[in-house]
Amino acid sequence: MAYQLSFGIWGELFAVPTAIVDQHIQLCSAASLKALLVLLRNGGRPLALSDIARKIGLSEPDTQDALNYWIVSGLLARDDGSPPPAAAPSPIAQAALATPSLPETAGAPAASESEEEQKVIRTSSRPRLTQEMIADMAKKDGRIASLIEEAQTLLGGPLSPTATEMLVSLQSYGGMPVEVILMVIQYCVSIGKSSVRYIEKTAYDWMDQGIDTFEKAERHMLEQNKVNEQEGKIKKAFGIYDRNLTSKEREYIEKWFGRFQFELPMIQLAYERTIDNKGKLSFPYCDAILTKWFEKGIKTPRQAVDEMNAPLSPPPAPEGKPSPARPSLSSPTPSVSRERYDRAHAELQQRRSAARDTAARRKEEIYRKLPRIREIDAALSKTGLEVSRAVLRGGDTESLLQQLRDQNLALQQEKGQALLSAGYPADYLDIPYTCKECEDKGYKPNGEPCGCLKALLEG
Repeated sequence: MAYQLSFGIWGELFAVPTAIVDQHIQLCSAASLKALLVLLRNGGRPLALSDIARKIGLSEPDTQDALNYWIVSGLLARDDGSPPPAAAPSPIAQAALATPSLPETAGAPAASESEEEQKVIRTSSRPRLTQEMIADMAKKDGRIASLIEEAQTLLGGPLSPTATEMLVSLQSYGGMPVEVILMVIQYCVSIGKSSVRYIEKTAYDWMDQGIDTFEKAERHMLEQNKVNEQEGKIKKAFGIYDRNLTSKEREYIEKWFGRFQFELPMIQLAYERTIDNKGKLSFPYCDAILTKWFEKGIKTPRQAVDEMNAPLSPPPAPEGKPSPARPSLSSPTPSVSRERYDRAHAELQQRRSAARDTAARRKEEIYRKLPRIREIDAALSKTGLEVSRAVLRGGDTESLLQQLRDQNLALQQEKGQALLSAGYPADYLDIPYTCKECEDKGYKPNGEPCGCLKALLEG
């Protein structure tokens, strides 16, 4: 069958650079190509994201995803007219620009990439990798070959082409370190969800949360396993066997165990009272009971039972006697407590966010001025990967783990000395939390309220 152009609609023309077809047509997504055609159609005139989204029939987030391909490739300026910040192109961007060599820092996010840029990368917009490209990348970068090998071990068999392409893209295009990708796989396998799409979605969720090191991934996994355990306890205690929890129900559970620091017997007691009063399970009603106990400083089942059996209205004070003392912070009044606690926790959240933003800026600054620090961090990440491998393989790993600990300590000491020699404090790259004791969470590791939270409640 032959095809011939009809020139009836060609009243006006616009040019498409030959490089788009020669170098990008196999790599960019259909959405990215549509977005580019709209931009070319309008010449040099800037277009708002909403206008582009309307013309190609996609949502604004999906349209931004599509445009990110051209931003990463260095062919598109931002909407304020300024070019994207200078950064070493990722292996995918290099492939798109027909430059086959990989940078030494492949696999790590470029120093000038912001967390916002990382968050907008999604499956719909990332370029596709052929098996030939992946094989070539694996030959040049041992970390990619290691990623494929370890992923096969964790998943219990050879990877499909789709799975291989997804994992390599996470490392080269998404900028996620190999050891963190393996932690994602390990976590997904541990909860019985090892499909390619679930692993990819989880990986991008971790990116959005700033989980980009072995240590952060390990901490997140421990926290998530704790959350899963708590939710399992509540499902069993509440007799929920035939459905999954809703997102709102998960929020309630997180508040009961996290902010309120209640043990399971307290929650079970609130559940029983809910059933007695409502005749059925109601998470909001149960939450109202637990919130009241928290605001009154009731922490044990015995105190809760005494509160339930107490008279509804306290007897009036005898004439001439002073009014009851004002409740302390451990037992605030309901009319004030919620407002104060919400305000205090909002302030703590703001402090945590500001501290993390400061740490990110400092890291970018140090990587630019002291390239050796970037090399040390890359070596530390590799040490974390070796620890993960040793644990996964089992057996007598104590001597190897001790060797890795010594290597890690030596690198940390070199890093601190390099910072000091350059005139920086040794802890300059640590997250500068306002309160070191609780890391601006409001609660110490043992669950006790921190002094900073008490100060905010008194303010």
